[in-house]
Amino acid sequence: MARREKPSSREVVKVPAPAREEVALSAPERLLLAEALRLADDARQTMEHALITFGNWMLVNVFANDASAALEGRTHNPLWRELLGRAGGPTLRLSRRLLYVAVEIAARDRRINDESWRLLEPSRKERLLPLGDEDLMRDAAQYVVAMKLTLRATEAYVKALREARGVSAAARLTGPRLAHRVRRFRENLATTAMRRKLRSLAGSLSTEEKAAVKDELASLRDWAEETLRTLRKG
Repeated sequence: MARREKPSSREVVKVPAPAREEVALSAPERLLLAEALRLADDARQTMEHALITFGNWMLVNVFANDASAALEGRTHNPLWRELLGRAGGPTLRLSRRLLYVAVEIAARDRRINDESWRLLEPSRKERLLPLGDEDLMRDAAQYVVAMKLTLRATEAYVKALREARGVSAAARLTGPRLAHRVRRFRENLATTAMRRKLRSLAGSLSTEEKAAVKDELASLRDWAEETLRTLRKG
């Protein structure tokens, strides 16, 4: 059996450091700056610790400590779907993005066995998540740690890495990627909370607005039916 070539993150082009305007500060202002930086870092550590604690709790209690269930199978978890529907609302004042990030970091921590990955703080791990592939995340973590990249530089590095892999590679459609996109779309709309919102919204829409939504839904239905026919033939 042919050995799958491992993707690499070391092919990326160098990312120039962003220019920063130098500001002349007085001695009292420099003292205030030092205190502000210290307090800001304390706040960062507190928030990141809380996010990691929450993500680990979710992994253990909502997904039975199963990283695969938290990454690939969460759409089948009714508790996850309910939390996702409540995210950003009055009963769960945490955004959908942070909900995803907390769970995904906890799951990736469980599956990526690498010292460099473990050394990264959550904010830099979050910047590596868009790479999608755990081999790439592992290689990227090693590069980020070796080069001592800042959060801003890590973000630029990942952006450059994705661009270096080419538009065709990013756009290549696979079965898991198609299923993931459809699942994300459904998770955003087919929740209990969203159904309640849609029922409430329906009565307030104008005739023109209803017609526009119906047209889009009809196009979506046609696409789904065509895709189902294509899959049955394949």
